[in-house]
Parts: sequence; structure tokens; C-alpha cells
Amino acid sequence: MSNSIKKDHIYQILFNIVILLFFGVLFIVGTFLDEEIAKALYSPDNTAAAVITSTGVIPYFMAPLLFCGALYERSVHSSLSKPVKVILCAVCVLAALFVGFIGGAAIADRNCFGMLFPSINRNYPVIFIISVIVEYPLFFVGYHFAKKTEDKLLTQRIIWLMIILLAAFIAMQALKHTFHRPRYRTAVLGIEGIGFVPWYTQFEGSAGFAEMYGINADEFLSFPSGHSILSVSAMYILPSVAWIFPKLKNKRFFLNVCGFLFGCVIMVTRMILGAHYLSDVSMGAMIAAVLSLVYTSIQLRISAKQEREQI
Repeated sequence: MSNSIKKDHIYQILFNIVILLFFGVLFIVGTFLDEEIAKALYSPDNTAAAVITSTGVIPYFMAPLLFCGALYERSVHSSLSKPVKVILCAVCVLAALFVGFIGGAAIADRNCFGMLFPSINRNYPVIFIISVIVEYPLFFVGYHFAKKTEDKLLTQRIIWLMIILLAAFIAMQALKHTFHRPRYRTAVLGIEGIGFVPWYTQFEGSAGFAEMYGINADEFLSFPSGHSILSVSAMYILPSVAWIFPKLKNKRFFLNVCGFLFGCVIMVTRMILGAHYLSDVSMGAMIAAVLSLVYTSIQLRISAKQEREQI
């Protein structure tokens, strides 16, 4: 492993630790001042914030398409038997189709561009078009550029990235469906029984309120912020792109910082729109920062392993 690559990974690890502490401080502040901060920032008709926040899930759902294409290329040109190759290639294609459709649905969701254009929310033809135009082409991009890299451990790198991405999604869903915290924009509607609820107080009866008042069940999934988990994941998603784009090889730390800044912007827009409190977005960011730290540590080990094999 070259000194520049080793330095890059170490800088990322140190940066991730600092960022984790930073988000931890924000979480403590939010725990005590959530309601006051939400009230000061709330601007539900802010179109700019709505447009920006809609981009928050894009890197998370686009990355798997790119790397499924790279895995497909590695499977095709592997030394495995033909039946095994066929199975692996089929898995890559099916995974890309599935994630691409889920990503299209997320982009068109009521918390993303569906907020600006309500008619596209859960509109399957629109979701299909988004997937075909925006996401599925990345599969072929990943395949094309994977052919140009000689990294023999690329498959291992990608598999670990997929595991980290899956862990982020599972953590998001598990926590959201544990706390059922009402979003600030719902808490200010003046509905009896629905008001400000601290993150550490589990809200009961969300299903009943949703049915009684015709409120979308998603309005009771404020903690933690899914947008924050997915957008701050750009801290480890963007450096991963350097695996198949050689010109980015020595810019992993820069990409790590760009991912952090991107996530911070999305976090602010979520609070402006009343979708989340500070404790929601900072907890989501902490989860992503921890995963970024784990990811970078794993990549450092893989790079060291690669160097040993080359000796």
C-alpha cells in the first residue's frame, strides 16, 4: 500500500471520528432544545429546501447500481465455472433491477420530489421511467470502468460496501418503527393528542391517529432521520467511486469531506421543512458516521492485504 493511499485512509478515519463527535454534540443540543430550534427554522413552503432535500437519497440508491455493474464484470471475467458465473451474473442483474426500482420510488416519494409534484408519488410508470433514465444506466457505467481497473480485491471491496449500505437501511427502519415520533410539521397541526414528543419518549397510538385523522403513517417516523442516514452515507459512498475511476484515486479524503458537507446541507433542509428535529437528523448522521468509520477501517485492511499479496 502506497504512503499516499495509507495517509488518505488514516485522514478519513481521523476525520470520521471528529465528525462523529460533532454530530454527538448536536444530538445532545437537540435533546434539550429540539422544539425551540424546530420553531425557529420551520418554513414549510420553502421551495429551495424542498428541491435540495429531494436529492438527499440519490447517492445512496445510485451507488449499488454502479457497483452491481462492476460485480457483473468481475463475475463474467472470473475463473469460476460457467454455471456459477451465470448465477452470480443473474444475482447482480436482479439486485440492480430491485435497488433501481426502490431508488426510483424513493426519489418520487412524498418526502422527495413527490413533495413538489404530488402526482408522481407512488406513480409506478413514473418510478419506472426514473429508474430507466437515471439509475439503470449506472450498471453499464460500472461494468465499463471495472474493466479498466486492475484491483484484484475490487469484489471484496464492493461486497463490504453493500453490507454497510444494507446495515444503514436496516438501522433506519428498525429505529423508526420503534420510536414512532411525530414529525414537527404534524405536531404543529393542533390535533389533540399529537404534539411535541422528545425522542426518548415512545409515542403510542400512531396507527390509531393515522386512521382517525387521515394522516400518512410516515408522519410518525421522525426519529431518526432517514434522509440524514442516507445522505451522510455519502461520506463513504463517494470515496468508493475512486475504486473504478482512477483519476479519483488520490482524492478519497476530499470525497469524504464532500460527502459530509452534502449530508449537512440535507440535514438542515429536513429541519426547515419540519420533517425532523435536530435530534432526529443528528442521530441519523451519527449512525452514518459510525458506518463510515467502520467502512474506512475495513478498506484500510483490504488495501494492506492487497499490498501483502503483491510482495
